[in-house]
Amino acid sequence: MKRLLFLFTFLPLFGNAQFGFKQDTTNSTIQVIKNGIQLKYPWVGGLDYCQFSNIDLDMDGVEDLYIFDKTSYKSLTFLQKGAFGIMDFEYAPSYEKVFDAIDPGLFGWVLLYDYDGDGKKDLFSPATGGVGVYHNISTISTGLSFELENTTLPSTIYGGASGVYVSQGDIPALVDVDYDGDMDVLSFYLNGSCVRYYKNLCQETYGHSDSLFFQTVSVCYGNFQEANSTNSIILNSCCALQVNDPEGGGNRPGLGGDDRHAGSTVLALDLDADNMMDLVLGDISYHSLTMLMNGGTVPNSNSSMVSQDNAFPSYDTSVDLPIYPGAYYVDVNNDNIRDLLVSPASTTNSQNFESNWFYQNTGADNFPVFEHQQNDFLQEDMIEFGSGALPVFFDYNGDGLKDLLVSIKNKYDPSSGNSESKIAYYRNSGTASNPEYTFMSDDYQGLSTVNGGNNIYLYPTFGDLDNDGDEDLLLGNYNGNIWFFENVSTGSTALFNSYSELEDQAGNTIYEGVLSVPKLVDLDRDGLLDLVLGKRTGKLSYYKNIGTATNAIFELQTSQLGGVDVSESWSTEGLAIPEFVDIDNTFHLVVGSKSGKLHYYNDIEGNLSGTFNAVSSDLDDIYTGDYSAPAIADIDGDNKLEMALGNQRGGLSLFESAIVTNVGLKDLSELKMNIYPVPAEQYFRIDLSLSSIGSYDGVKYTLSDLTGKLLLSESITQSNTLVDCQRLSKGVYLLTIELDGYTETKKIVLQ
Repeated sequence: MKRLLFLFTFLPLFGNAQFGFKQDTTNSTIQVIKNGIQLKYPWVGGLDYCQFSNIDLDMDGVEDLYIFDKTSYKSLTFLQKGAFGIMDFEYAPSYEKVFDAIDPGLFGWVLLYDYDGDGKKDLFSPATGGVGVYHNISTISTGLSFELENTTLPSTIYGGASGVYVSQGDIPALVDVDYDGDMDVLSFYLNGSCVRYYKNLCQETYGHSDSLFFQTVSVCYGNFQEANSTNSIILNSCCALQVNDPEGGGNRPGLGGDDRHAGSTVLALDLDADNMMDLVLGDISYHSLTMLMNGGTVPNSNSSMVSQDNAFPSYDTSVDLPIYPGAYYVDVNNDNIRDLLVSPASTTNSQNFESNWFYQNTGADNFPVFEHQQNDFLQEDMIEFGSGALPVFFDYNGDGLKDLLVSIKNKYDPSSGNSESKIAYYRNSGTASNPEYTFMSDDYQGLSTVNGGNNIYLYPTFGDLDNDGDEDLLLGNYNGNIWFFENVSTGSTALFNSYSELEDQAGNTIYEGVLSVPKLVDLDRDGLLDLVLGKRTGKLSYYKNIGTATNAIFELQTSQLGGVDVSESWSTEGLAIPEFVDIDNTFHLVVGSKSGKLHYYNDIEGNLSGTFNAVSSDLDDIYTGDYSAPAIADIDGDNKLEMALGNQRGGLSLFESAIVTNVGLKDLSELKMNIYPVPAEQYFRIDLSLSSIGSYDGVKYTLSDLTGKLLLSESITQSNTLVDCQRLSKGVYLLTIELDGYTETKKIVLQ
């Protein structure tokens, strides 16, 4: 017998490979709407705890934007496309690969500064032994590129060798303190309460600025101390710690600093056009910024701080970002005047979804006036609700279109200071061939309150476990619970309002340890949905459904399905998040992981007791952040698979699959069925949405009531079939499509 045939038209990514994904770099393929506004960067992947620097990425003479997100030590790159005075960033992920490839990897903090005066920003970040320096060697012909210059910044103090010290958890100021043309450094020392001034001697020695070697000319720059247990500033209080005569050896008190909680951010800028560096400080335990005004005239020898603003900028909207705000002076709107961006430098217990505060500078670069614009710079245009995003596609309202659920592991609650886990709901408000997602709720069906609330890592999976034509819900969480929700809807829109813990065939609660991620899939192709659990260990467990179509019963088959293990040698936590992809009746398996890598397996069919083939432990070199979470489906009816990929930054990235050609539809498991209108009145249509159709021999639909009584039965002879239901009463019915004994059932509501 002939089968329904359709053609995949994927583009291969490498060699002769048939399975893989490429990123949607335009961020416009599938639109996302929130509060009536189309998001500009919906698929960037989220932002949490950011550090900002300007750099000319494409060497067009315009300063672009580089962001280092401490959440996963992830680099993000945006091109400035705005005219003079206009902010118009374009997400440009191709440049991120350059930063991601830096060996041994960026961590802690990353700042860009043109230290050698060649017009190209160089990169500074912690390294083993001190501060790593990566020289910008980009050219128009070769593109953006860096090479390691040094892993330390050499310095002297009291006539002896030393090094520039910057804690991995701090943010230093890279700035020309004395206006002599070379880059100096200001940073807190160890656990000390004072800022050290490392003066670059390149100009004094060579008359140019292409080298980096320093002298510690002050261990108490600005002549102030930060209190031992608070962020209070004591002015004119550390004269005893001053290096009085560094060139001649001087006195040496205060070498070790005093005891203070570690964690400070330093921004140095001229706030009053007097050519003296004022400071803006952030502290690890506090929510505000402190500004110190420099009243001196000569750096170091006469540069005491004379006044302070402990709620900077108090003349506008004061920064209020629990905890540990860091401030960055960058040009955001392309007017050659730097603006102020503020974001937490802590990755725990701090704001993570409205965490990038933007203040436009309406003054001059050396006499700024900061006006608060927003709390969610760039985040407002993203799918972004906090930290840890886990996407799932599910047709919530029964219209045949895949909606999008995004579970957020941790969303900071400003009122309590705690984190909460919720599931955001985006309705597919587009069409079968042109989807778009409209934000509807940040707490889908109130699932955050399950089991009394206080849940993290909620993860849903859906499937019809009782053969009533709608999809039920299994919900996992961090504690390892798996809750079963029956879909009790009497209409086309799913309704979950009661739950119970999922049990196995022996009546025992199914528990595989914390961080269990459930996935319903007919893995053995017996017509019943089985259960696969992704586990914190990086492995998978497989529970076979030994029940019936109306009564699912799960029995453990193996705790190491396919030999899958996505953990890394350096971690005991792998967190496997499985996604099975069925192409031409052949399963492929993509598994997300704590490391952020995607693991790809095949050789699954008929091999459930064996070892799957580990094709790749880093599928297509895709990395958008730690804790990768894939959701894969054809959501636009073009027979290409889309992948929404979640990560620890709290957002999603969008990818499209590579080419798989001449794929036959062996049964209805790959059928895209769209029923409309929903609800129906006198008529409804069955749209099979196939792009290339062979014969419909043997394909039919049946319509029955909820008792199973058969009401209509007709053969399907074309892709779009009209069903006349004028003689039927209002109510809920079951529509079943059949092909050679294989069935797919959906609820139909007549009104």
